[in-house]
Amino acid sequence: MLGVTITEKLSVTEHVDDVIMAQMVHMYAISVLRSHVMCAPLLQQVFQSVVISKLTYAAPAWWGFSTSADRQRVETFLRRAARSGLWE
Repeated sequence: MLGVTITEKLSVTEHVDDVIMAQMVHMYAISVLRSHVMCAPLLQQVFQSVVISKLTYAAPAWWGFSTSADRQRVETFLRRAARSGLWE
């Protein structure tokens, strides 16, 4: 109902996979905006509005079922965004 994928083994790895892959598409769109000389504060606002909101959607419902590997993948994604200047 919430759009969160939880397997019969109470794993959210599939959900984390789906969410990160979907956000990679948005990251490409943001890179296109950057190439068209959109200023950094606006790129950060787009990132916050689109990517972070989707990444954290229903997180209280699924975060407790995530493994350390799932959390590491989310953190790695956010570190990459920070290196590119989109996330602080």
